[in-house]
Amino acid sequence: MIRKYLMVLAVTLLYVISFIGFATAASPKEEKTAYVANFNYTPASQAAPGSGGVTFAIGNVNYQSNSKTLWFSAPQFDNLDRGIKDDLSELLIAKGFSVRGPFDSYDLIPYSDKKAIDLYLVTAAELSITYKDPKAAPGGIASWTYTGNIEVNGKIHLGLKEIVTGELMWSKSIPFTKFEFPYSVPNQRTFDYNTFPYNLVMNDVAKGIEKQYPDLMATFWKLIDPEEMGIIKKQCQELKTKKGY
Repeated sequence: MIRKYLMVLAVTLLYVISFIGFATAASPKEEKTAYVANFNYTPASQAAPGSGGVTFAIGNVNYQSNSKTLWFSAPQFDNLDRGIKDDLSELLIAKGFSVRGPFDSYDLIPYSDKKAIDLYLVTAAELSITYKDPKAAPGGIASWTYTGNIEVNGKIHLGLKEIVTGELMWSKSIPFTKFEFPYSVPNQRTFDYNTFPYNLVMNDVAKGIEKQYPDLMATFWKLIDPEEMGIIKKQCQELKTKKGY
């Protein structure tokens, strides 16, 4: 009788030890830490200050998502907003243009600045994250592991508006290069927004976009042509005259 009791106790202890060991291995400390990406771009060359003959204002960045979750609001992207505004400002100055701002909104641009500004630069960043091939499999004693693949897509959009009328004069969209990576979530049998550890996913998403960011900005560098911006400036002046400004 005592031997039988000891055997049951031993099995129970093994079960508890195995469960604790699995839980510890499935929840490493680094998985809970957000990787805060850095977004930096250095212009390819530097034109003479003011040689472009056009003055820009930098507006806020609008963030968009393919779901109710605003992916860019994750802590991994804390540096993105400032990075985009600073790099666009540096890019325009390096092209020889003058820059006012950034401004938190159009309404906060002083009238004295509006008189000097030709084009208002608006930016939108769109991020699409799709969960693919989800499945659950036993991951240990009384536990499951939820696996699948993540597909990441998106784009950055630039628009130039005439500062007074708000008329869109020029726009370009540069897509991210789509990429995928696998994910594995321990102690989860089905997808649950309330318990899903997004750091497992968003860290890899942020690293992928961080890697592409300099190339995206380099593409905008090529697209923003001083001669074309001079033509658009004249069109803006004609538009304001036509509208009675």
